[in-house]
Amino acid sequence: MTAWFRVYPGSALPRRLTAEDVEYLDGAMRNAYGVFADDPVTGLDLARTMAASVLNLRGLDADTLLSPFHASQHSDRQEILRTMGALAAAIDRIAVNGG
Repeated sequence: MTAWFRVYPGSALPRRLTAEDVEYLDGAMRNAYGVFADDPVTGLDLARTMAASVLNLRGLDADTLLSPFHASQHSDRQEILRTMGALAAAIDRIAVNGG
């Protein structure tokens, strides 16, 4: 996530997300991937919760933006990993496009 920010500092980070938001979300995803190793569903839930807190704070509809990124306790580990990757990509898009 922050790779884009580092390459183009401040250029499209935008109206709603600050550089601090992006750094926080980047750290949140790293932390969630760390939790994923032991408990994939909890790692995904943690990533969603942390992302939602920032998105809601900035006036974005986190429920709508993050609704596709769920997993149940019965989900396959690879499926959850793909969902985490898709969530990370969505967060990147939100950081660049503002929502």
